[in-house]
Amino acid sequence: MHSSYSDVEKRRKEILKELEEHDKVYVKELAEKFGVTTETIRRDMDKLESQNKLKKIFGGAIKTSHQKLEWAYNDRESLNLEVKRKLAAEAAKWVEDNDIIFLQAGSTIAQMPSFLRDKKELTVVSNSVPIIFEFAQYKRNGEFDGRVIQIGGELQVSSMGMSGVLAQDMLRDITVNKAFFSCGGFTLENISTFQSESAVMMKILLAQSQKKVLVADASKIGVKHLYKVANLHEVDIIITDTDLPEEWKSYIELSTLKWVST
Repeated sequence: MHSSYSDVEKRRKEILKELEEHDKVYVKELAEKFGVTTETIRRDMDKLESQNKLKKIFGGAIKTSHQKLEWAYNDRESLNLEVKRKLAAEAAKWVEDNDIIFLQAGSTIAQMPSFLRDKKELTVVSNSVPIIFEFAQYKRNGEFDGRVIQIGGELQVSSMGMSGVLAQDMLRDITVNKAFFSCGGFTLENISTFQSESAVMMKILLAQSQKKVLVADASKIGVKHLYKVANLHEVDIIITDTDLPEEWKSYIELSTLKWVST
């Protein structure tokens, strides 16, 4: 009995070690690594979550610290960069020549510009400083022939985006045919975020956009934050890095929402 307990404790320590190294762990991969069932790993995660050592997400877990605060932009930008690039590449496929698009400030959407420079007569509107800067470089180098419109306002350092009353007013005066945005988390009920400023900007953006595209990795699924942005059914497309959860299938199939897995 004692050795079994020790094995459990050892495995749970290893799970936390993996989490420390990779920022996110997956149930299936851990089950294969330790040669146990996925149910065993889920029980381990339940216990570790009850001790506030990790936060369960769809298909795995993330560090608890990621849930408490929106970490610095540079840290978020480098976190899961490969996944973000993959999501951005898929999102860019939904952009056509002559589109007027909005790219929301944030580390995932910030990966989209490099996949868009070949689009013809594209108009890009954004409140993101890094996105605007990247398109400015493409224009200067003759690599992008479209228009670039910056939403001005007060700088929000955590997302490197502009927000506040000035940004809100400017956003209300424009209309785009496609908006690409991310979030803090989304459930079958709603899409939510960490900060009230971001929530207000996103609400206005969605009201001003004909097609709404949510781009978010699997760690956001089933996660709910304080500030609601919209109901899930208000979105047209969800681009993520996992298959549609089984328990969501009947809801998604009945709605007009399209689920795209990279």
